[in-house]
Amino acid sequence: MFRRMYVTIAALLIFSTGVLLAVLGGAVYRELSTELSKDGENDLQAQTASVQDAVSSLLHGQHFDPSDVRDARGQNVYFYALDQGQVIALKRTPVPFEVIRTLDYENHFATLEYKERPYRVYDTTIQVGKQRVHTYLFSLIAQEKSMLWHARHLMWTVGGVGFVVALVGNLFLARRLMRPTVQAWSAYQETVLELSHELQTPLATVGAMLSNRGVDSQTATDIRRELDRASTMVSDMLFLSRLRSGVFLQPTEPVAVSDITEEVAQRYRALLQLDGRDLDGRAEPGLFVETTPPGWERLVSTVFKNVIDHAAPHTTSTWQLTGDGRRVSFVVENFRSGHDGERRTAERGVGLQIVARLAERMRGSMEIEESQEKFRIRVEVPSLRPLW
Repeated sequence: MFRRMYVTIAALLIFSTGVLLAVLGGAVYRELSTELSKDGENDLQAQTASVQDAVSSLLHGQHFDPSDVRDARGQNVYFYALDQGQVIALKRTPVPFEVIRTLDYENHFATLEYKERPYRVYDTTIQVGKQRVHTYLFSLIAQEKSMLWHARHLMWTVGGVGFVVALVGNLFLARRLMRPTVQAWSAYQETVLELSHELQTPLATVGAMLSNRGVDSQTATDIRRELDRASTMVSDMLFLSRLRSGVFLQPTEPVAVSDITEEVAQRYRALLQLDGRDLDGRAEPGLFVETTPPGWERLVSTVFKNVIDHAAPHTTSTWQLTGDGRRVSFVVENFRSGHDGERRTAERGVGLQIVARLAERMRGSMEIEESQEKFRIRVEVPSLRPLW
């Protein structure tokens, strides 16, 4: 139980830390990418005047040095200008005009990769003399892409180291958070154990005193019966507390439940026949359940003890253990006594809670069906195939 709580708390802390790091890293990377892109776009726009001079020189047949058009990062700025159907460009322009012209522009800008090299393109119109010339400016942005790659790599490295450190811290924090709960539960378990032992002592003392006092045999028998029932209830409460703690001392195994159920039914049938009642039923042979022999015996015994305590006089209670290949079903039905009173509710509250917890341990369930005359308990658990 506490291990599951610890894993849940640690997983939530680790997940929240991972999401926080991812969101922060993504936001920082997006902001960096946006700012670099804006700077690059501004650099291209700032070169409009230089390109305008270059186009004017080329239109008038003058010599122009391509190195005169560079952006703030020192990258060459290339261009294509359309003048009355004529394409004006520098020599050795790295990207063909057909590629530049067919791009999809957003707010006059576009990016492309040509021969594994990235470029940014600016679509604008410049004034050359009295003419307006449609012009495409573009430059290499490999330096910008390299910067983003290194920034992303650094963020992954730092984020990974930070996540590992946070992982260790979250595991330690989850353990610290669990400590008060574990201590409180341990104190509760110790209190229940001490209380059960303390209650057993006066019950045994009262039973011994009856033998030394002048109490008639019938009264002494009735008192001893009530003392035995009270002692059994204390033991059941202690067992239920251990079940609720989530600690199952014995490892589970495939158990042949048919034979165990038959043996327990025979013992309780003999007890019922002593006061004129009976117990009849059968177990389908070859049924297996993933549990422990003591666990299944305790489940069946508790259900049959409920029959002894509450079945009506001179009636026959029935039981059956069957399987359908996927689940094993254990059903017990008895006629209700008309004078159970408040005693019945208290005992069923403890005994059947034990049955419900044991069924949950076996990954099954317990159902109760009540009517004015009958009381039925159905326990269903997953079935296992025989080992041979």
